[in-house]
Amino acid sequence: MAIQTQHQALLQAENFPETTGPIEYRETHVSRLYFTDRHVYKIKKPVNLGFLDFSTLEARLFFCREEVRLNCRLCPGTYLGVAEIRRKGDQIHIGDKGEIMDYAVVMNRLPEERMLDRLIETGDPTLPGHMSSLARILVHFHKETDIVRINDRRSNLEVVRINWEENFRQSAPFAGGILTEKALKACREFVGDFLEEYQSLVLRREAEGFVRDGHGDLHAEHICLTEPVCIYDCIEFNRRFRVADTAADLAFLLMDLEFRRRRDLAAILLNRYLELSGDGEMLSLLPFYKSYRAFVRGKVEGILSEDRSAGENTRQEAARLSRRYFNQALAYLFPPTLIITCGLMGTGKTTVARELSELIGARYFCSDQIRKELAGLEASTRILDSYEQGIYSPEFTQRTYDRLLECTVSALKSGQTVIADASFIHRPRREAFRRAAAEAGVPFYILQMTLDPDILAHRLDRRENLGREISDGRRELLGDQKEHFDVPSENEGTIIIDTSRDLEYNLHWILPEMINRSGVRP
Repeated sequence: MAIQTQHQALLQAENFPETTGPIEYRETHVSRLYFTDRHVYKIKKPVNLGFLDFSTLEARLFFCREEVRLNCRLCPGTYLGVAEIRRKGDQIHIGDKGEIMDYAVVMNRLPEERMLDRLIETGDPTLPGHMSSLARILVHFHKETDIVRINDRRSNLEVVRINWEENFRQSAPFAGGILTEKALKACREFVGDFLEEYQSLVLRREAEGFVRDGHGDLHAEHICLTEPVCIYDCIEFNRRFRVADTAADLAFLLMDLEFRRRRDLAAILLNRYLELSGDGEMLSLLPFYKSYRAFVRGKVEGILSEDRSAGENTRQEAARLSRRYFNQALAYLFPPTLIITCGLMGTGKTTVARELSELIGARYFCSDQIRKELAGLEASTRILDSYEQGIYSPEFTQRTYDRLLECTVSALKSGQTVIADASFIHRPRREAFRRAAAEAGVPFYILQMTLDPDILAHRLDRRENLGREISDGRRELLGDQKEHFDVPSENEGTIIIDTSRDLEYNLHWILPEMINRSGVRP
């Protein structure tokens, strides 16, 4: 009750020591933030989550001071100090009179329009140049910040293991819901296998000074592209999370850019960082650390989704983000792979294939697009030929699949994961791609999309009315396609997907299924 009373008081402008307009409010799983016109007041929630403990007033004061001290490294001039929240009679205010109720970190308010996450949302064209600048800042920071060869009396390898085990333990309540048991199992096995194979490298990098007192929470929401750039909100609450291999620190931002579907920016940042640092050795560690960072974000959002004191909309959005982050963590477990879709028109093959390709960084090839290109047509051109007529004749369709296979083989030879999006209703065509995977030495999966017939018919009608899809599939062709469909047999090893389910749910089901079947790691 006292927390809610304090919260309501801090929503009133008159309880702040400055003239301001209406107070804006946001919250995370561990903080409440109050925005005046010029400042931000950040209060730590009185929680003990195992990996952090803000349950006492003394602890909150200590960590408020730590937050100010540590963030001056990459964001000087922004963190102003620690303010006291006091009660005098019935009034709760920020000031120097009355009983101390809590503490708040005080910051200058940064321009939100210059936040990296906002600039990504708006597609700012200057971002590639900023990635080069960020790389330079981070290389300098990683060279200047303190070297740590023993963290809390443990080697970095031990700390990495402890951090992962803590993640698994604290994420266990989500298993069967946001996080499936199969997904949790796949991550556990990946971590065990990776640390066994790379333990000598992890230990050697610690001995050579690559383990530093870093930022620990380096993602787009904590970067403001002002002049100079401000990188803020590092981890203050647990030194074990902040001290890490520089590869782990960089991996957070790379993962976040990829999560936001900007692999191009991640590539620029990484390439420039490697060029300036000369640390090409970190490449073999990045998938592991990116998976860790995504898993942590999934856990954090999962915790917020179950926080009964948070608003319902906040909790629902946190649950959605949590599953997306867990999916991202799984995406880094993939070796080069060949995936094909299979199913009737309108079952959602392209929706799943495109989202999956973005998630795992696969090359995506679409038969509909290839068909139109071979015909010299714009992708948006609608073709209303009858079944197996015109550019859908058996001969033209074979040309389309031949070209699709050619593109696939070329990408596989360069070591890329490939998703070939087509109906693949004939078994010989599926087998041709299976042979291509075998020749390339990569796992092969068939994602078979299924959908209730009534929902399927409705989708086809809606798609035709909107006229926005590259596919020319429509209801009157569906019956003919069904008659010609060689439904995959059990021995083809398909992964069957009901596309009436939520897309993120399906991705979360597909990813561990493929990982468990492959039995190999990147």
